[in-house]
Amino acid sequence: MHTPSPLVRTRRRVTVAAIGLAMAMVAVGCSNLEGQPTSSRSVVTVTTTASGSDADAHGFVVFGGGARCLGTDDAMVYMRTSKSALVVCQSETNRLYYRGYRISDGATIDLYEVERDAAGYVAVNSADNARYVIGSRGFQLTQNGSVIADESAVEVGPPMNTSIVLGSADAMGSTSRGYGSTQPDAITMGSCANAISRIVWHNWGAPESYGSGLGCVQVGEMPRYSLVASNVGPCHGVLAYRALAIAGDVARNICDD
Repeated sequence: MHTPSPLVRTRRRVTVAAIGLAMAMVAVGCSNLEGQPTSSRSVVTVTTTASGSDADAHGFVVFGGGARCLGTDDAMVYMRTSKSALVVCQSETNRLYYRGYRISDGATIDLYEVERDAAGYVAVNSADNARYVIGSRGFQLTQNGSVIADESAVEVGPPMNTSIVLGSADAMGSTSRGYGSTQPDAITMGSCANAISRIVWHNWGAPESYGSGLGCVQVGEMPRYSLVASNVGPCHGVLAYRALAIAGDVARNICDD
């Protein structure tokens, strides 16, 4: 019996994703977190490893899609260690999810209870009382408060600074909302004419982040606006996107530092 990797889901089951998708979780013939074998069938060992050219904005293009986002969803972070590959994704409805892959035998796991924290991201496997903590240097798996695995990153991408904020509330005025916060789902300067809600951001933390939201109108259908946040740098003492372009207009300064 071998020591399990933190990226294995060993029971065949269907997980209903929080984003409304059903994912088949296939048993792969190795030990689970409790160390019990789940299948006696033979397993073909996967020896493929990834390099920088094996990943894009959606995760790894190798590993049979096991460490890649679904459809066109963006990777908030992807990571490869000597034993594992993983990706944290953001859906079109702004929900986070985690996909992990064990390199030795192709075991996979999908988790849909994911949150940001100061270090990066935390994915929770409630059924096993386990937490996957993904930081800039690697990831750690804890179960029932004990460290089960601690793996150092060989490759990490895209840029993983999720603490970047959008401009400055001080610069935009006392009636503004959303500015000065991370990935705001709404922004306004105090009136309907400059309010945008239901914003979904992509590639937050990269040099440019792209968003889409609905404009405010008194009567009729709300128009959809595109947003591009750019010019990352210091802004009133924090790291921020200092420029914002709305609906294709010229980017405006939202920092005033």
